[in-house]
Amino acid sequence: MRQGAPRHLEAHLERLRAGGRALGCDVSWVGEAGLELEQWLKRHAAPEAALRLELLLDLKLLDARLEPLPSASTPYRLAPLPHPMGDLRPDPLAPHKGLSGPWRPQVLSEAWRQGAEDALLLWPDGTLAESAIATIALERQGSLTLPPAEGRVASVAERLDLPVWAEERGWALRHAPVTLEDCAGGQLWCLNALRGLWPATLL
Repeated sequence: MRQGAPRHLEAHLERLRAGGRALGCDVSWVGEAGLELEQWLKRHAAPEAALRLELLLDLKLLDARLEPLPSASTPYRLAPLPHPMGDLRPDPLAPHKGLSGPWRPQVLSEAWRQGAEDALLLWPDGTLAESAIATIALERQGSLTLPPAEGRVASVAERLDLPVWAEERGWALRHAPVTLEDCAGGQLWCLNALRGLWPATLL
């Protein structure tokens, strides 16, 4: 929520629908639930808030919660950790948020134990996947490189906001494998719908 209005609400609802369809569920009711959500937000929305959405597919309910809008701490340190699910890149469910299992809280706990704010997850071949809460990108020599999309959660902010941010900063966008060694020559950035784009460092 920004200035009392949800950003990219239809895109977030479509992401939920896509996850439901991937599980073989009926999501035809989500459009009507989205209209009810818009009316609810007009009555209850705060100027700045985090809107959390979840589909309860068995009950055909859209659960919506308003929470304080989070901000990224400075410095934002990343602890490199192997991805707890191994290699999700061949998994067709991996791009759908929440369909690869509830592993994120455990990963964050380990990163905090090491003194970091977040985990930088690595595929078995040592290349970057994503953080526990964000898309990861490496800025170097005017280029912003994101890991290939396979295996990581599809990001609304990456698709709809990042091209504008990159253009404003004169960055060329590309997707390619990124290693920890590559990170030494550039600036890491994190990206998600709630916090926007923010700089990060390796622990």
